[in-house]
Amino acid sequence: MIYLFLGQFNYFVKDWYRTFFDRLYYETYRPREHEERNLREARFIAKALGLPKGSLLLDIGCGYARHAVYLAKMGYRVVGIDLSNYLLERAKERIREFNVDVNVVRMDMRALGFTERFDGAYMFFTTFGYFAHQENLRVLKEIAHVLKRNGRLLIDIWNKYFMVHRFVVGGCEQYTWYESGGYTILEVIRFDIENEAVINERTFLRDGRIIEKRMFSVKTYSYAELKMMLEEAGMTLIKAYGDYEGRTFRLNSPRLIVVAEKL
Repeated sequence: MIYLFLGQFNYFVKDWYRTFFDRLYYETYRPREHEERNLREARFIAKALGLPKGSLLLDIGCGYARHAVYLAKMGYRVVGIDLSNYLLERAKERIREFNVDVNVVRMDMRALGFTERFDGAYMFFTTFGYFAHQENLRVLKEIAHVLKRNGRLLIDIWNKYFMVHRFVVGGCEQYTWYESGGYTILEVIRFDIENEAVINERTFLRDGRIIEKRMFSVKTYSYAELKMMLEEAGMTLIKAYGDYEGRTFRLNSPRLIVVAEKL
């Protein structure tokens, strides 16, 4: 791992999510998301939401249903949404493999077209923050609209304070080389000060040749900022964790994982 000086950048990438979650994403992420991890995280989601088995859950940004299938096995009813047709096809394969009843549909989180109401919803592993601030707020309002009264939402994002301290106060960007899915990958992470977003650039190589370069950006929020957004959307924050072990959130926690309840 190499650290270099970071100046001020304005790299916020618009609409990256429309094409990012494709075959290349799946081939390089899937080997790193082993089933022990997926099950452990699904158990954390269930425990943090604190809803009884049989509850109807909405998995927002479900991807290939890596958590949804385990929650279904635990006795929850799960509906997953995603924009990626490729990942939704992989999700359907995984659902058949696990022999569970999970419904997955293509849908934009900014326009949740459900008539039914959910007992709970979750956005796991930095699925929140894809858009500019007002659109992120719109996402929360859409979720509140499809939740039942006292329904719960779990959001898992990077802790802005942790990222600022690491990349701005520390004055560096992070370079990491790793192997995954038959590719050699150079990952460069930096913090866009102007947009308060984490920028991730990846270069994919195979047999010594560059196959592709791509970038994504995710807006970060502090505990107080996210709390105010949830309140504006008609929810109240009831719990906050700093990691997937369920430790209490602190300013130096790597993650900001909150559970909110619809008023």
